[in-house]
Amino acid sequence: MKQAINAQYQPAPGSAFVDKILASQRRKMFDAFLEFKKGNASDTTLNVGMMPGPLFEKPDLLNAWCDQKERSRILSYQIEPPSAGQNSADRGATSAAELQLPFSDGAFDWVFCNEVIEHVGAGERQFALVRELYRVARKGVFVTTSNRKHPIEFNTGLPLLHLLPQGAWQRLLRLGGKRHWTTPGVLNLIDAPALYRFAERLPGSPQHDVGHKRVFGAKAHFFLMVNKTPQAA
Repeated sequence: MKQAINAQYQPAPGSAFVDKILASQRRKMFDAFLEFKKGNASDTTLNVGMMPGPLFEKPDLLNAWCDQKERSRILSYQIEPPSAGQNSADRGATSAAELQLPFSDGAFDWVFCNEVIEHVGAGERQFALVRELYRVARKGVFVTTSNRKHPIEFNTGLPLLHLLPQGAWQRLLRLGGKRHWTTPGVLNLIDAPALYRFAERLPGSPQHDVGHKRVFGAKAHFFLMVNKTPQAA
């Protein structure tokens, strides 16, 4: 992980059509985070994102859309992007050590993590990220991700193919010149039940819920909300 040095908003990859949908969805999720935290004006936020890399540019929603006073209470921190071209699932995914945040327990009131969890590996690595975000938060955690069951796959910009068995989907991606998206650790889509399972495993059995934003009537993006204190709702 490395500290953010550039807070500029970057457009999402893919077609202009998918970009337009993503811009609208991301604004809705940003608004949902503000509604979720409803904290004191002096509350601090850790903004955990993905470092820009050759595969994609992830937007820094907080620094793009918060006002100057709010930005002064935000610390942005970025995770190294996954690398393409690795064959091993272990090498292709972000290691557990790389997911450790260099902050003390409860260092920030809120932790916001946008479109990162699907790029750190699968299963236990994804839970390890949620656990670290929870550890450094005092009041709550907010984690966004796209829905693996939506007809549009928002990372590749392709419709329907990701609904096929994984092997068939990956073969078609290779044939379509998108081999990098088949690398272990680069893209591991999840759904709402997985987010609920991660939250249920956190120490202290915190209050939690998963919200969603729809596209074409279907749930397109999820956001996990974890409350560490009753008043953080």
